[in-house]
Formats: sequence, C-alpha cells, structure tokens
Amino acid sequence: MFSKRLNINVEPNELTLLYYAKRKYNERIIDLTSTNPTKLGFSYDTKQIVKHFIDERSLVYEPDPQGLLSAREEIAVYYTEIGKYVHPEDIFIVPSTSEAYSYLFKLLLDSDEEVLIPQPCYPLFEFLAKLDMGRVVYYPLVYDYRDGWTPDFKVLEKKITSKTKAILIINPNNPTGSYLKKDDYKRFNMLSEKYNLSLIVDEVFSDYEISAAETALKSAAGTESSMAFILNGFSKMLGLPQMKFGWILIQGEEGKKQEAIKRLEVIADTYLSVATPIQYAAKILFKTREKIQEEIKQRISRNYDLLKTKYLLNPDIRVLNCEGGWSGILNYENLLIPEDEYVFKLLDTKNVLIHPGYYYDFFTEGYAVLSLLTKPEEMEEGLDRICG
Repeated sequence: MFSKRLNINVEPNELTLLYYAKRKYNERIIDLTSTNPTKLGFSYDTKQIVKHFIDERSLVYEPDPQGLLSAREEIAVYYTEIGKYVHPEDIFIVPSTSEAYSYLFKLLLDSDEEVLIPQPCYPLFEFLAKLDMGRVVYYPLVYDYRDGWTPDFKVLEKKITSKTKAILIINPNNPTGSYLKKDDYKRFNMLSEKYNLSLIVDEVFSDYEISAAETALKSAAGTESSMAFILNGFSKMLGLPQMKFGWILIQGEEGKKQEAIKRLEVIADTYLSVATPIQYAAKILFKTREKIQEEIKQRISRNYDLLKTKYLLNPDIRVLNCEGGWSGILNYENLLIPEDEYVFKLLDTKNVLIHPGYYYDFFTEGYAVLSLLTKPEEMEEGLDRICG
C-alpha cells in the first residue's frame, strides 16, 4: 500500500527509550546533546524580533518562486558584510535547508542516482535522499592530530560512477567542525568539471568559527565554480529554527547556472513561496545576527576550552580538533566495551546523555559527540560525572 521510500526503521533505540523512561519519573538528566538554541538560555531580542511580523504588506499574496526580491537583497547584503559579492537573482528562498536539499535532489537526481556525502556527518542526508528516490555514497574525512579533518580525495574519486550526480560539502562539517580548505575547494571544483557534477555546499554553521586555520574557506559564495549550490539560513545563523527561512545560492558557468535557475523555478513554484511575513521581517532579523552570534560564539568557545582542559592529561580520552560549529568530539582511545553500551551505561548510572559516534557514521568505535551549546554549568557537571 505504501511507498518503498519510507521503508525506514523509525523505532526508538534503547538509549532513547531509557532517556524517556527517566524523564517520565522526573529524574534529573544532564543532557549534553541539545542543539536547540531557543531552549538553552540565550538572550534573544524578543521585542525587536516579534514586532516586525506586524506588516500590512503581509496581507497581500505576491508569490515569487525565488522569494521576494526585497528578502533576497537582504541575503545579498549579508554576503557583502562577510566580504562576498552575490546577485539577488541567483538566490532562491526556501523554508529551511532540509527543503533546500529536497529541491536540489529533485533537480539533480533521477531514481537510484547518487550523491556523495562526507563521513562522518549529521544523520539526515540518507533520509532526505531516500525521500526523493536517490542514494547516498560516503566519502571519508580523515583525521590527523596536527591538521584536523580533511577529505580523502583518492577514495572520493574512486567512488564516482555514472550514477553520481553531486558531491556534498558541509562547511564547517557537523560534527567534526572542520572548515573547507581553499585548495580543497579547488580540487572539488576540478572533480565537478571533470565528471560534470554539481557541488552542494552546506554552510549553516559557517559564522561560528572557534579557531580556523588561515587556509580555511569560510564561505564558498562568490568563489569560482563549475556548478555549485550554497545553502544557509536563519536556523543556525540567527539561532531561530522556528522562523523557517533558508536559501540556495546558485553559482557556476553561466549556461549551467541559468538552466538550474529555470528548473528550480518550476520546483519552487510547485511548492509555493515561503511565508510572506518572514520574508518582510528578514531585514530586521538579519540585524539581530551580531548580538546572538556573539553570545553563541562565547559559549561554544568556553565549552570547547572546558573540554580540552578536562581531558588535557587524560591518556584515554582525547578532544579532537574543532575549527567551528556547535559540536565537540571525544575520542576514547581504550574503550573496553562497545560504544553504544558505554553511552547507555553512562545514562543509566550517571544520568548523563551524550551521543555515540555511530549516530554520525564514524568509521570505527570509540567516539562521542557533545553539544557545545550546552549551558556551561551543565557541561561542567556532566563532564565531572563522566570522569568521576
């Protein structure tokens, strides 16, 4: 009766069941995994945000498949502020980056065609690809304690087949926190030209630098590309996931770019425009960026420094290098039990919740992922429980 694309196991695992059981009995849990900024004690400019949704223009429906020009112009202003030049006509406004992926998979993939995605990465893309009848193939990010995470281009190129249509780059990656390097983007672009592939560059965490190398490319916007789609939005940029405002920036060779725009217009027009009130409010919302980002940056830097301090002399646990984003990674050198068993035991006996590395498709056992957005006092207490 139902579509095969939804043959996905959605049953909660043992860790999730234990978490909800403890919550049911009001046990206090130190949750080191939450990435919802609206529930983590940040100071939003509430009056400034809310009052600008009262706009009489919102009562008039003026659909545009790319989004209102005034909102696209504000996105272009953002790029100018970070030293990039883009044109509003190359931008599509979408409800979120998840929808942006859906649009792009519809644009690029026929049934069973493939997109290459980095490993490790956030566990979202396989579901998104399946919903549009595509497939994901992983290419490895390799860790070096001196240089951090880098793509293995030899392995990546071997994975390209006649079914490959796109390469996904997450900049900085989630959860590794590794920024795209300038020379690496050139190599990605060479592969794009050689095999006639599109690049999808997800930059939702790009504004949250912790300590990036000089070689880091903070944004691929405005960079020479054969065919590239740059994604971003308010969910992470402004810490406002509920506002449902994201975008796709299209760049590349003029012929390819114009064909992509023409085809995306059909897709976007089919799904109708993003809500008018949020588009008119975009100008003011962008003005809240500096304040909330500074507060978030201070917290993620403080928590990252706390992680490094706690485990500085610990021979069994290493804190992996993080250049940006909201996640910290622990590497357990001598874990004697399976990763999922360790994380379950930690929640069961110490009421501390962390994510096991296999949630993010790490290659081997022995990793844990923590949210750097955690309130500092809870991060410290949680780490003390882990170490105790």
